[in-house]
Amino acid sequence: MTLQSRLTRIERVLEYIHQHLDEPIHVANLAEKSCWSRWQFQRVFGEATGLTVAQYIRELRLSKAAELLLSSKNKHLDIAISCGFDSEISFCRAFKHMFNCTPRDYRQRGKRYGLRTPLRYRSPQYASNEAPTVFTQIRIESVDAFQIQGKHDWIYGPFSSSPNFLQRVPQIWADLIQTKRTQTKKTHASDAQAIGVIDTRDHPEQPDAICYWAGYQDQNHAPEHAETIHVPRQEYAVIPVHGKVHAIELAVRWFLHQWLPDSNYNGVSGFELEKYAADYDPNSPLSYMEYWLPIEPR
Repeated sequence: MTLQSRLTRIERVLEYIHQHLDEPIHVANLAEKSCWSRWQFQRVFGEATGLTVAQYIRELRLSKAAELLLSSKNKHLDIAISCGFDSEISFCRAFKHMFNCTPRDYRQRGKRYGLRTPLRYRSPQYASNEAPTVFTQIRIESVDAFQIQGKHDWIYGPFSSSPNFLQRVPQIWADLIQTKRTQTKKTHASDAQAIGVIDTRDHPEQPDAICYWAGYQDQNHAPEHAETIHVPRQEYAVIPVHGKVHAIELAVRWFLHQWLPDSNYNGVSGFELEKYAADYDPNSPLSYMEYWLPIEPR
């Protein structure tokens, strides 16, 4: 069996799952719809998605329930039944395990966070060889207003006639880290999560450029006399990015060209975020970061 035919079979199973979340779904039945035995199907599914079948179905059902809590006035029991749970008790128990709060608390908070979206295949032109799976799952998160302290500069992005972001962004980070290292009383940068902020709003003084910030949310990790940017409350689509730094552009292009047009969200101008793991190395195929793009429901 070719790689493409194997992926096609998995996509068919995924499509079935997405269309029948309100009904009982059994692994044995899914395996019958593929060419594999139950054990083989679970192994192939895990290798392609990084998830177990049961985990994937449960997270999608609970994400659908969370969305209904915010967008409707339906009773918890009605939401539970419509999302494939057989009782309000089992629904509340699973919901609290995933979101660390009760359905009532989630509804009262009134903002999306921790939502999982259906897995999507990334075609070769948008895929990184270092990604652990060929399918990607976008997460939806809401973030309250915050500020970071660091350094910034104007850059020309990938859609500019003369892009220079591949050169300028690493230099901004290098300048920030170098400044920090000269201040020995500060905590080392490796102890804090580094955050990049890309201001995509219109700036008349720099109509063809975007403002890039490199910094830390914790002021104890920022260098002295650092500049500050305030980021307002925003809802984000979170894109997981594995591998070297070039994988970021591939992931964002896939998101803009493939995921966003078929989703239930619109992209908005605002502040895009780059959240890096503490041990992130732009030259390592094992690195991981997340790219957060501002969105709003359609």
